[in-house]
Amino acid sequence: LLCLQEAELRCLLPKSLLDHGFFSNYPLEEEDNKRSSSLISNYSWSGRRKVPSYLSKLVFPQEFITALRTIAMKEDELDKVSSLLGELAGSEEEREPSASEVQAAVWEVCGDYGALELLVDLLRVKMVELEEGTGTEASDTEILEKLHFEDPEDCTRNEQTTDGKLRRNYWSSVVYRRGQKQLTSLFLREAEHALELCAKG
Repeated sequence: LLCLQEAELRCLLPKSLLDHGFFSNYPLEEEDNKRSSSLISNYSWSGRRKVPSYLSKLVFPQEFITALRTIAMKEDELDKVSSLLGELAGSEEEREPSASEVQAAVWEVCGDYGALELLVDLLRVKMVELEEGTGTEASDTEILEKLHFEDPEDCTRNEQTTDGKLRRNYWSSVVYRRGQKQLTSLFLREAEHALELCAKG
């Protein structure tokens, strides 16, 4: 099913995606409306499952959500998807369903709840991994504040020494790891909110 849907198992999440998320201050632009409209065709063909209200604000690529829907499927859901695709093929038993047809069938049966629940779990695990050994985002901020308030003259004088370079490298690594935690936290908040909206229907 993953191959048939041309689903993406790996996903890069640049910070720019958050510009159009649930917690963005940016207004909904025309391109977002076009994007939302273009996705509607991949949703329920029976009308039993409505297009999600959060679709235009979902920051995660649809190809990735499609993969998560399939991975999160239960055995009975797999049977239902197969049945739907069988009905679609009708007498053309040898015809292979298109990617959009498989996506629609999976959506019809599963919706987004399982996919979003899995996404939240994955992001929470990622956050735990980031915090193990290096502490929380707050602890990184505290370290950076301490480094920031050191004597500027000492920092300049030590810049060319081995200790100074090590300190600079340490500062850079803390900035980087804090950024990772901040980004993961922001995407986790987006995923949790989408899951909450999905649960409400």
